[in-house]
Amino acid sequence: MLLRTRITLIVALGFAVLMLGIWGATLLRDRVAETQEAELAIEGQTVLWREIVAFQTSNLARILERVDSSAAFRIALGFSDRPGVAAAIRELGVNINDDDTYFEVMSADREVVFSDGGTANRYILDAGSLDRALKGEVLSGLRQVGANQVIVLTTRTVELPGKGTAVLILGRDAALGMERFARGLTATTTLVTLRGRVVASTDFRLWERAKLAITPRRPTSERMVLEGRNYNVTSIPISDISASTVGALVSFEDTTETVQATAFIRQSAVAGAIGLVLIGVIGLNVFLWYSFRPLESAIDVLQALARGDTSVTVGHVGNDEIGRIASAVLALRGNVQALAETRRQRERVRRRQEAVISAELQALADAIDPTDREEVLALLAKGSEGEQDDELRRVARVLHDLSRRIVEQHTRLSSMVVELREALITKTKLAGLQQELEIARQVQLAILPKEFPPDARVAIHGQMTPAREVGGDFYDYFMIDDTNLGFVVADVSGKGVPAALFMAIARTLLRSTALFERSPASSIRRLNDLLAVENEQMLFVTVLYGVIDLSSGRVTYVNAGHNLPYRITRAGEVSTVPSTGGMAVAVLEGFVYVEHELHLQPGDTLFLYTDGVNEAFDVDEKPYGEERLEDLLRSGAADWSVPELSERVLASVHVFERGAPQADDITCLTLRYFGGHGPRRTR
Repeated sequence: MLLRTRITLIVALGFAVLMLGIWGATLLRDRVAETQEAELAIEGQTVLWREIVAFQTSNLARILERVDSSAAFRIALGFSDRPGVAAAIRELGVNINDDDTYFEVMSADREVVFSDGGTANRYILDAGSLDRALKGEVLSGLRQVGANQVIVLTTRTVELPGKGTAVLILGRDAALGMERFARGLTATTTLVTLRGRVVASTDFRLWERAKLAITPRRPTSERMVLEGRNYNVTSIPISDISASTVGALVSFEDTTETVQATAFIRQSAVAGAIGLVLIGVIGLNVFLWYSFRPLESAIDVLQALARGDTSVTVGHVGNDEIGRIASAVLALRGNVQALAETRRQRERVRRRQEAVISAELQALADAIDPTDREEVLALLAKGSEGEQDDELRRVARVLHDLSRRIVEQHTRLSSMVVELREALITKTKLAGLQQELEIARQVQLAILPKEFPPDARVAIHGQMTPAREVGGDFYDYFMIDDTNLGFVVADVSGKGVPAALFMAIARTLLRSTALFERSPASSIRRLNDLLAVENEQMLFVTVLYGVIDLSSGRVTYVNAGHNLPYRITRAGEVSTVPSTGGMAVAVLEGFVYVEHELHLQPGDTLFLYTDGVNEAFDVDEKPYGEERLEDLLRSGAADWSVPELSERVLASVHVFERGAPQADDITCLTLRYFGGHGPRRTR
């Protein structure tokens, strides 16, 4: 490497280290600034929310003061004149018919004297808070009155003629204060409960797209990018009248323009710095090149003479040190020119001879495989450099090595032809087997029940995804008569063709048995005896078979070693269906099965599945598990359609697997009961 190049690189490295130091300091400063900005945002929003709540509660307190001083209100309340109380309150400017207004009067014995508004006759205050209010304490702040309903309230303790001490409670929906909070920040705001339920939001679609995982009890502030927009997301916990956290207020402040402007300034500064560094390095290199040019010219001449090249001459001869070096170089050049010319003549003759021989050997080397060809050419090049005085010996050695390689290549090609023939036969057999498996798959899917005919009393949907071409899971549903509907989900041990055949036999026997044995326990016992007689392969099947009376919602079922299904009420409550304690079918002949009953209410849903759901594994070998499935069902399964429920479960499993291969067959069956008074299905 040239001296001027080394000097230039050292200076450039110094500039680079300086720029990296400045860049690191800038990043550290930005981190500190972001932390301070987050703390200020949390503190500022917390103060703003407290002021908004204080403003609302002070307004409510003034209204309660006017209500307390109203003679019409006291007279109507003393006579328990509900219309009169409502009229007196409306005259004071309180519209208790508004869904956002909550008004309640509680007596000292915790009885509701008057209640109206959005509480749906539920107590606004809990027992502890009511005791505090009855003692004269003024309660002001937030109160959660429902799963997704939070209000701002204030209380006033009064003395009513004939009723003693009473507490006036007036509240407004917290969403009104949240909207004022959003306008004050010029941001989108969402109020969520401790369970993550949204109470109110100024932009619900933005909240859903963000998919935040927040901890309502802890204040946080972070930045995020959503659909090309930059947001400052701040979450502050909000407390209720008992000083306990009731939820969190999450704000989305759009900072796209600020971030873009900051990025443009930073990029411009970086580009300017890089430009200045490049200009400095280039200028230094040009200066050094001009200063070292005479010396480099002399070095080039010496290097050319060392190679035997006498055509290069010195372009500058002076009286300085470089000039004296050039004069000596010119004298040396004249002395070696004659010798160089003689050497060139001899080299020219030798190269003509070697070119002819090498061309013939290279043409022969092209007939062998590339690896051997490269080795032969390397040997040929090595011989031409080390054995110039014995050309025949070099050629003989190369030809011997080349002939040996051609024989070895012929032997390898013969072996490869034999292997290719065997591989072609194996591929043909494999193609036939794959075609047969595809036919078996289509046949297996064809025996599954088709779409259930429309019936106002019930909706049912099944779905099976085999782990291989064919699987051992199956589901079925069929009308036993005009009133009773049979349904079943089963999982055969093992996978592949044996499990698929055993599945087809078990499904056929169960359907034929169920038409004659109306009792599920009798049907499963009969199926067990038939399958266990000649079960040489020692296969078994776990079964959950049930019969539902569509007129009453009564379900009689037998669980033969299968996963416990889930019952989802219309209100969204999820619980497992109790087990009947039966073992898997085809294990022990003569086993007596016990059946249980449960009653479905209109709107209730049964979800049946195989272990391919809860025993699905991700790429880290972690199981999906029942808890994850229950959390999914609690997230709104009662509101999903029957086909959508199975599809959401299957999609959740695939997302959890993160590309891992499906470990087992996955089968889901969903049944929703609507009541027995709808029109009957006609055959």
